Amino acid sequence: MKKIVGTVVVVAILAITVYLITQIPRPVKEAEIAVEENIQSDITEEWLGIFIQGQRIGYSFTKIARTPTGLTIENRSLMTLVMMTEQRTLQTHTYAHTDSDYTLKDFILEITTAGHATKIEGTIRDREMTLTSYSHGVPQVQTKTLKEKPYIPDVLKEIIKQKNLQSGDEISIPYFDPTTQSSDTAHIRVGDREVVNVLGTNVTGTRVDVDYMGIHSMLWLDDNYTRIKESVPAMGMEMIPLSREQALAEIEPAEAFDLLSFFAVKLNTPIPHPTTLAYLKLSLENISIENLDIENDFQHIRAHDPAIIEIYRAQVDDLPDHTLPFAEHTAFLEPSVYIQCQNEEIIKAARDLVGNERNAKRAAEKLVHGVYRLIKKNPTASLPSALDVLRTKEGDCNEHSILFTAFARSIGLPTKIYVGLVNLDGSSYFYHAWCAVWLGKWVPVDPTFDQFPADVGHLTLKQGELAEQAKVLQVVGKLRINVLEYIPQ
Repeated sequence: MKKIVGTVVVVAILAITVYLITQIPRPVKEAEIAVEENIQSDITEEWLGIFIQGQRIGYSFTKIARTPTGLTIENRSLMTLVMMTEQRTLQTHTYAHTDSDYTLKDFILEITTAGHATKIEGTIRDREMTLTSYSHGVPQVQTKTLKEKPYIPDVLKEIIKQKNLQSGDEISIPYFDPTTQSSDTAHIRVGDREVVNVLGTNVTGTRVDVDYMGIHSMLWLDDNYTRIKESVPAMGMEMIPLSREQALAEIEPAEAFDLLSFFAVKLNTPIPHPTTLAYLKLSLENISIENLDIENDFQHIRAHDPAIIEIYRAQVDDLPDHTLPFAEHTAFLEPSVYIQCQNEEIIKAARDLVGNERNAKRAAEKLVHGVYRLIKKNPTASLPSALDVLRTKEGDCNEHSILFTAFARSIGLPTKIYVGLVNLDGSSYFYHAWCAVWLGKWVPVDPTFDQFPADVGHLTLKQGELAEQAKVLQVVGKLRINVLEYIPQ
C-alpha cells in the first residue's frame, strides 16, 4: 500500500487549496506584508484551524492589505498528515496581488514538504497569463489565454461585501487555482441567517454556498463579513477560526490524520486476487459520471444511474507493432509545466532505459520496468515535476506517473496520465495515478507497480494533468463501488 498513497495526498492538497484556502510555504512566526509607504491601507489577519472529520490537521494564516489599487494577499498553511504510518508536514505559501476590482494580477505559490519544493509564479496582463514553474532552479514557462480575468478564493468575502450581496442573491465568477493552473466558474449563492455549530458552540451567521469544479462548500459570515466557519461536507473538511496560539499548537504524532484510511472506498464484496483478473464489472453509486473520463479503449460504460462499468485487461500481444516516433496524437508528445519531456536530462535518461529500441511496445515495456526500478518507493506530499523526480529518484504514484510520461513523450511515444482508483487487496479501492500509452489503442500501464499492461483493478475516473485530476474531487467522500462480476485470466 505504501506505493499508492501519493494521489490520496494530492487529492487532499487540492481539496484544501482549491476550496478552503489559497496557500503557500515557510514556517510561520509572524507573517509580514510590505505596504508602500505613504499609501493608506487596511490590514486584516485571520488564523484558521484545518479539520478533517473533526480532527485538526493544521492551520491556515491569511493577511490581507487593502489599498486604493487593490489587495495584497499573503497566506501560509501547514498540515501534518500520516502516509502509511509515516508522518509528513506540508507547508504552503501564497503571495498575490489583485487589481482594484479584486481580480488576480500576479501570484507566487510555493509548496514544501520533506525536502521537496514546488514554486510557481504567475502574472496576468489583460487576459494573457504567463506561468513559470521552477524545478531545481530550472524555469519552465507557459502562456495561456483566459476568457476573462479570474479571482482567487481568498477574495470571496471581499466580493460579497463589495457587491453588497443579500439573501437570495446569486452570482457566477471566474476562479483561478494556482495549484493546478486551472480556471473554472464558481457559482455563489447567499442564503439566510442560520445557526451553525462551531466547536460545540452555536453561532448565528449568513450562509454562503459555493459550487466549484463539482465540489459544494459552505461558508458562514457574521455581520462584519468575518468568517465563522467553512465546510466541505462530502469530505468532512472544515476551516474554523482559532487564536494564533491554538492554530500553531503542535500536532502530536498520535494525533496525525491517516489519509489512506479516510479516502479508501470499501467494497461490498471482496475480489479474490484482483491483479489476476481478465474482466471486472462494477457499479459506481452515489455520484454523477457526467464530467468524468470513464470511457476508454479498455473501460466501458454499460449503463447509467447507477453507472455500470466493464473493465478488460489489455491484450498487448494482439496489437500490431509500431515504430517510434509516432506521428499521431501529437498533443500527448508535448511538454508542460510539470512534464519537461524536451529537457536534455529527461531525454538522456529515457534513452539510457530504452537504448536503440524503436518498437513501441517493447520500448513502453522497458520504460515501465525502468521507472519502477529507478524510483525509491517513498510516500510524499508534493506536486512533482518530472525533472524533480529524476533528480530525487523517490516518490509514490504521482512521481512514477509524471516521470514515465516525460520519458515516454521524449522518445515519441504518446502518453497520458490516468487518475482514479486501484484495488490491490481485494477489499478496498484507493486513489491512484498511472499512465496510458498509444500502441494503436490507449493501453493502461502502471510504473508504480511494474505492470505492463495495468490490471483490471484500475478504475479510471479522469485523464490529464492536475487541472483535470482536480475534478476527481467531486466524487471523493461520495463514491460507492459494488462488484457485480469478475472473470479470472
